[in-house]
Amino acid sequence: MIGSFSQPWPNRHRSPAYGSLAYRTRVWCVLAAAAHLWGGGGLGTVGLQTVAIGQEPVAAPEIRTTAQTPAAQTPAAQAPAAQTPPAGTPVADEVAEQARRLVDGLRSDQFAVRELASEQLFRLGPACLPILRAVRRQSSDTEQSDRLDRIIDSLAKQNLESRIRSFLQGGPSELENWPELEKWFGDSPRIRELFVDLYREHPYLVDALGGTPQQLSMGLSRVRRRLIERGVGPRETPQRVDLIALLLPMTDPNFQAGPQYDLIVASLLQLYPANDFRKDAVFGEPFTRMVAKWMSRSDMSIREQVLRLALQWKMDIGLTLAVETLKQNPDPILLCRCMQTISRQGTREHAVLLAAYINDPTVVFQKRYLGVRGGEVQVGDVAAASIALLNSVPVTEIGFAEPAEHPIFGIIYEELVVPLKVPKKSANGDADSDADDGSNDDNDGDTAEAADDEFLDEDDLTPLQPGDLSPKEIARLIEHAKRREAARVEIRLRALELVPSAPAEAPQKS
Repeated sequence: MIGSFSQPWPNRHRSPAYGSLAYRTRVWCVLAAAAHLWGGGGLGTVGLQTVAIGQEPVAAPEIRTTAQTPAAQTPAAQAPAAQTPPAGTPVADEVAEQARRLVDGLRSDQFAVRELASEQLFRLGPACLPILRAVRRQSSDTEQSDRLDRIIDSLAKQNLESRIRSFLQGGPSELENWPELEKWFGDSPRIRELFVDLYREHPYLVDALGGTPQQLSMGLSRVRRRLIERGVGPRETPQRVDLIALLLPMTDPNFQAGPQYDLIVASLLQLYPANDFRKDAVFGEPFTRMVAKWMSRSDMSIREQVLRLALQWKMDIGLTLAVETLKQNPDPILLCRCMQTISRQGTREHAVLLAAYINDPTVVFQKRYLGVRGGEVQVGDVAAASIALLNSVPVTEIGFAEPAEHPIFGIIYEELVVPLKVPKKSANGDADSDADDGSNDDNDGDTAEAADDEFLDEDDLTPLQPGDLSPKEIARLIEHAKRREAARVEIRLRALELVPSAPAEAPQKS
């Protein structure tokens, strides 16, 4: 829970007790040596009035007026929060100048000087945050960076609830980087509530928006760490702000998250909350545009998951990605996913692209059973079936044994079955290899399929275990493979007839 700064400064336990005589004596002894850091010639330039040993240091009047936090008051968290003056006003310029002088003290060799500079920066209030953030981005000093992180974090939380209430009521935004979300989702009460949730859950990511690729990478790394801590995925479904936190940095054209984050996004988008998010009347359309932007820049290693998601969500970006990926000669599985996407979202003209793969014998799926439902699925089979679907022709009409169409995925290539072309015995006793599947006009029923023992029925669903087959069974499998290949040739020829201006011979993929 984001709270106000109410605890003693984190490093105080390393020094003599804060406020003790020993501590104040130590501060007094180093003040003179530290005065040059602020370019002055006395203690007044450090922002403190002259004090005697044993007395409490008192903030200089100008700092006390700016921060509205008297030194003698109760802890800073209980004091009225300083309001950020408009940029360009004398007060804002004065605060900025004081902050620039004080940040140098954060890298001093003297502990007391670092402590004093930290306290004075905190007293300046949220008005100095822009200067502190600018210095933090350029700082290479470990001590200075560490202290700036704590000061920025404390000041950012100061008066947060008041700023959030004003923001939710429609007032001008005092929350950092609100425009980064507004440009995608617009401005409405529900959008502002979403940004507040994002601001609370992933503050470091919000702070990094619009920054350098290195800052975005660090912010995204903290988002990932937060998701792991909450067990998002296996134990907890992601929240809407989690999806936004992952996607927003990836829409930056100068930032490339990498395949590990692309895989996280692809996995979380498959879960129910993401599907519910995109159907929301307010958030759905801009969220889908954001997802499409990420998809267009996603790594090739997860392109198969991206295309599947594009099909599930019926996103037009799937066709563009499939065509682009197809030209990059991907691996066989991704190639089939591309053809599957084109068959569902493409037009008849896209059949020309698929014709180049129609003679590709690469196996992409092996059936687990023997018999008529056995065999294998090749890249060329998927190409032929996709061409048929692009022409609104059922796959069974071009020769496949079973339908494999799907209303969302186009073609389910695992369900493609190339039938056994059953030979018919001619009058002289030879098998007629041109007979259609299932036809047998001989009165005596004597076909090659009925020869010898029926040790391998065409409807047999025996698991495919080649090591346990007898020589006769192996010979029968070889015969089946030949008959399937004959049927496959006919299927592909029929598919080529559906290709607009198809070449006389489809190129053979090596």
